[in-house]
Amino acid sequence: MIEKSWYYAREGTRFGPVDGALIERYLHDGTLTPRSLVWREGLDGWEQAGAHFAVPAPAPGTPPAIPPTMPDVRGIPRAGSTRRTPGRDTHHDPRDLDGADGLYIHAPARGFGEAVSVCLRRYFSFSGRASRSEYWYFFLFTVLMGIVAAILDSLLFGYSWEDEVSPLNSLVNLALLIPTLAVGWRRLHDTNRSGWWIGGFFLALVGGAVMIAFMGASGGYVGVISGSALLGLIVLIYFIVMLVFLCTRGDPGPNRYG
Repeated sequence: MIEKSWYYAREGTRFGPVDGALIERYLHDGTLTPRSLVWREGLDGWEQAGAHFAVPAPAPGTPPAIPPTMPDVRGIPRAGSTRRTPGRDTHHDPRDLDGADGLYIHAPARGFGEAVSVCLRRYFSFSGRASRSEYWYFFLFTVLMGIVAAILDSLLFGYSWEDEVSPLNSLVNLALLIPTLAVGWRRLHDTNRSGWWIGGFFLALVGGAVMIAFMGASGGYVGVISGSALLGLIVLIYFIVMLVFLCTRGDPGPNRYG
């Protein structure tokens, strides 16, 4: 995913967001100069493009370009902040809470590395919201870590892929369990749904085990098979519903979770 996080100023007008490669192309074709102003989140104000991008050497005798009028950066949303229009009351227009990616600013789009960093940093955080990219990139990270751990288990300890338990893979799964639950909880919040769609599932599994035991006691082997089949069907339906929820775009503005 190309991160479009840069803004640039040309003839007193602000443009963006765009990716850095576009700004470098403009610098080489002369659309922008090394003294053109650029900005991205994390900078205190507009800075010259030459401080952030490789620029071609000027031709001998070429006078320096006149810097453009510096535009205002106050209208550009920063992560974790809202845009306020003077004179408005506390009831915001939801469009004022959209970030440069078009998503709610408290659940922005994330790249792979950023999603992993945020989820590990918010290891025990079950509050707030998480965008689709934040959840699914971290899900991809857990899959990749599981594959790496399984390979190391095979090389170092001789475990095969068929073994149900292996030391490193078990440690990785245990270490990533809480942040995986947390980001899933926040992902549901982003769609204005309770995180107990996840928590309730584990409680339901306990109830399902009790149901199977009861059916086995009353119906023997046939009862166990029937109870297991019924529980399996319920679990399948649950996973389909959860997949839809986790793939749903988040609310465009504030909801009851943030």
